[in-house]
Amino acid sequence: MSQTSSDRRNDSSLSISGARQRRLSQKTCFLLLLVCSALIASTVHAQKVTTDFAPGTDFSRYRTYTWGEGRPARDPLIGQRIVAGIEAQLAYKGLRKAYQGEPVDLIVVYQTATDTQTQINTYNSGAWGGGWYWGMGGYSSTTVERIPVGQLIVDIADVNQKKFIWRGRANGTISSKPEKNSKMIDKAVTKMFENYPPKAKK
Repeated sequence: MSQTSSDRRNDSSLSISGARQRRLSQKTCFLLLLVCSALIASTVHAQKVTTDFAPGTDFSRYRTYTWGEGRPARDPLIGQRIVAGIEAQLAYKGLRKAYQGEPVDLIVVYQTATDTQTQINTYNSGAWGGGWYWGMGGYSSTTVERIPVGQLIVDIADVNQKKFIWRGRANGTISSKPEKNSKMIDKAVTKMFENYPPKAKK
């Protein structure tokens, strides 16, 4: 029996509707991939800062400090930025660098280290579509990324008691752009010293 014009119109409508749904499904999958990529990137590039201190320490009695020997950054410009950032925070907290021959309360030491993290990202779009064309295969993509990561540790020791009283640690992704690294250092040091002196527990 020949197909009526009404049937042909219905078939055509179904075909157009199916094509639109496929395109919509593909766009949805693509948007989901972008969202997943953004979430993974934010996790990898997020900066982590932690602090610790010796319980029972009276931080209010410290007035002066001097620099001790640590493990400075290999790049002297980065090292200068770290020192400047730490000294600015110490000054803001009421500490000053001791003059030659003046009694010293604290020794400040900073250390840096670099490492490379390997991140494997696999995206799977799943199956596309629904209805009569269900089962149309999706696709997967795997990428391997090597991410340079830097660590900054700041230790503060009591000269008279000969013991460490405070430590700040920061980890973050190293950028290929110096201006970004400079901002990252400033942010890390500022966040570290938000907890110096340590806040009293309520």
